Amino acid sequence: MVEFLAVAVLSVAALLGVGQMAVWVWARGVAVSAAHEGARTAAESGRSIDDGVLRTRTLLHDGLGGSADGFRVEGAEEGSVIAVVAAGRAPVIVPFLPEFTVEARATARDEDELR
Repeated sequence: MVEFLAVAVLSVAALLGVGQMAVWVWARGVAVSAAHEGARTAAESGRSIDDGVLRTRTLLHDGLGGSADGFRVEGAEEGSVIAVVAAGRAPVIVPFLPEFTVEARATARDEDELR
């Protein structure tokens, strides 16, 4: 009985750890995709950086739900390159594990500058 209990506790802890790691990877993927799409949107001809930031926020909210509210999204123009950064904390499903910070940065050439 004691051996079963020890193995069961360790197995559940391992499964929760794997589940939390999957959530971290998923949140990073959502943030990276949202930042890339935001940078591409802002780089389109006739679009502003604010359009890219709004697109990034929308995609973060679609992918992460309420957890996206904790993310900050910034856009900047560095010469002829548009940069979008999305940073925040990944959702936590296991409260005693450390929080994971996600930061995604994407750049795209500004089409308005290419003319």
